[in-house]
Amino acid sequence: MKYLPKLHQLKVFQTVIRYGSIRAAAREMKQSQPALTRSMRELEDTLGAVLMTRGSRGIVLTEAGRAFAARMQLILEELERAADEIQQINQSSQGNIAVGFSSLPALTIFPPALAQFKSRFPKTNITVLEGQLSTLLPFLREGKLDFAIGTISPDVPLSEFIEEPLFKASFCIIARQGHPLEKCTNVAQLLEAKWFLPATSMGYYKGLESLFSNLYQALHHAPIRSDSVVTALNLILNFDYLTIVASAMLPALDINNRLCMLPITDPLPQASYSLIYPRQRPLTLAAKRFTEVLHWESQQHSWAKD
Repeated sequence: MKYLPKLHQLKVFQTVIRYGSIRAAAREMKQSQPALTRSMRELEDTLGAVLMTRGSRGIVLTEAGRAFAARMQLILEELERAADEIQQINQSSQGNIAVGFSSLPALTIFPPALAQFKSRFPKTNITVLEGQLSTLLPFLREGKLDFAIGTISPDVPLSEFIEEPLFKASFCIIARQGHPLEKCTNVAQLLEAKWFLPATSMGYYKGLESLFSNLYQALHHAPIRSDSVVTALNLILNFDYLTIVASAMLPALDINNRLCMLPITDPLPQASYSLIYPRQRPLTLAAKRFTEVLHWESQQHSWAKD
């Protein structure tokens, strides 16, 4: 290829994809439709490929268009990160951070880490996505998250990421106070229970699957699966469901002392939590600062040192 595409051409293509037509993109970018059409034609000439066709309902990406769009998006996001980091270095901005994690970090290490970080960098914009690592990995790959915190195990594919271990956490089965099964001591006694279980099977959940594998066929009620803490609490407190959570989450969840931990003697899985980010995309200065605070905060909890 003799010439590389121009940045403006990439931004035009991105906007056309986002709004579905050249007319809508021109209106959004406050440019004339012929100007955007010319930019798209020049981009296709530079690449030597047709990127899209025009249909009755707007533009349709070709195979080449879809392939180029995916890589173009990564390029544009990385350019934005680079510009953002330069601003941080020049102290004209304190940056933007997008982070993802599951419920345990959200309820324990994140709030104090956020308070500590914001006291030093109050103007930093922070976006949070809550979910299990299986949900967060695609966002990391696409550049929509700077880093994520989640449970790590041999079945989690991390070759393209850098992993920084944070802590380990033990798990327990919880119910509402006064639940008919609250004094059960082994999982086999819980066949009649209604279960709320995580939707993913990655990380420590793999051990959970092994624990329950022999019981699934015998359960009287098929488990409800979701990663929503709000849904779990509603079903536990009002509809007598059981669930399994990190033991450290119980104090944060049990605001009015309405929950109890079942005295299960069966060995429950222990989870290893790590902070991960793409190997090929270094952390921005703001994101690196925040990870340092999260590392420090994760070591302040006694449950994280077991």
